[in-house]
Amino acid sequence: MKKVEYEDGLVINGDCTAADVLEAAKSWLTPYGGSPLVVTDPPYGNVVDEAWDKTKLSDVEFADWMLQWTHVWSEFLVPGGAFYVWGGLGTQGFRPFLRYLTAAETKDFQLANVITWSKKRAYGVQHNYLYTREELAYFIKGHAKKPHIFNVPLLDEKRGYAGYNEKYPAKSEFYRRTNVWTDVNEIFRGKVHPTQKPQRVMEIPIEVHTHPGDVVIDIFAGSGATAHAARKLGRKFLLVEKDPHIFDAMIQRLSG
Repeated sequence: MKKVEYEDGLVINGDCTAADVLEAAKSWLTPYGGSPLVVTDPPYGNVVDEAWDKTKLSDVEFADWMLQWTHVWSEFLVPGGAFYVWGGLGTQGFRPFLRYLTAAETKDFQLANVITWSKKRAYGVQHNYLYTREELAYFIKGHAKKPHIFNVPLLDEKRGYAGYNEKYPAKSEFYRRTNVWTDVNEIFRGKVHPTQKPQRVMEIPIEVHTHPGDVVIDIFAGSGATAHAARKLGRKFLLVEKDPHIFDAMIQRLSG
């Protein structure tokens, strides 16, 4: 394990379930009293031709691995904190994300929503619908209807009318964001990471579930988009990345 500390964050190179990583994270986070948000983009399993995504686990075993780090890192959340996990539908005989969605939910860790990111670039085969989506599970530590923070997310587009019901007029002149995101373009070729997410999809949960000065956690940090989003919005960050080469590239970017 190695780590790099900044004035506004900590980045750790290591396995997110390793004891030394957890101890370093806990020690750094203690003065803040916990985090209101974990948002992370883990390996999906055998989706891209990269060593970090290759697995010989069954989908049941892979889902169990996901449950392991979810349980460990949910303990770093404050009550009502949000836990966001990116995932996909998988393939026949290997659908760990779908298994995870059901298995992760408990009385004290509830699935609040599943968000679909609608992309611009489609791919697929002749005998099926083209595929343009990616999924984002949104859990709450506690009751799904009682998040610690929920700043209502709005789009840039104005609605142009007061609302459908005069008794209950719209609270804003702008449309409210739904659980289908159509306003963020994907990155076709990531410069730092092959599955690099655009910074904007990390900014949205940060805007919704945190206040300036709060700590955002990402345990599969990759390109470091979560840290850049946190910096832009005046938040702090706690990142973990296992791959040493990706870690070094991320540190180079974060260090300017």
